[in-house]
Amino acid sequence: MPASVTVYPRDAAGDVTPLRVIQGPQTQLNWPTAPTVDPRRGELFVADDTGDSVLVFDVGASGDAAPKRVIKGPKSMVKSPTGVFYDWQHDELWVANFGNHTATVYRATASGDAPPLRVVRGAPLSTGTPNIGNAYAPAYDSRRDQILVPN
Repeated sequence: MPASVTVYPRDAAGDVTPLRVIQGPQTQLNWPTAPTVDPRRGELFVADDTGDSVLVFDVGASGDAAPKRVIKGPKSMVKSPTGVFYDWQHDELWVANFGNHTATVYRATASGDAPPLRVVRGAPLSTGTPNIGNAYAPAYDSRRDQILVPN
């Protein structure tokens, strides 16, 4: 099967046909992982691991839909992203990057080769990193106002 994002009803169980499938060459999907949604803007963020990008779709996208925006490029520091998290309280997007062992933070509306607002890493970029080795899908703890990045 080609790379895709499939959407199901919240109460789906068993062998259920998806409500929608985002799939095709215009989607730029290559190895999609860990989607997250901005319900206020109606946007779906998808980390695309081997595409070194974060793809942003309309939450109702279907078929061979092109992304509304793409975060990608050397200044963006998006490298083999394995997870994304939309922090609605701060209107920021967190990206866990396996390829450079970072967690990078962007404005939720970032596009193109946008540099991150902040970079979290366990060592300088020019050295190995002992603390964030294999960053995966981040999450937000609203009670403690903390971002959690699994390693």
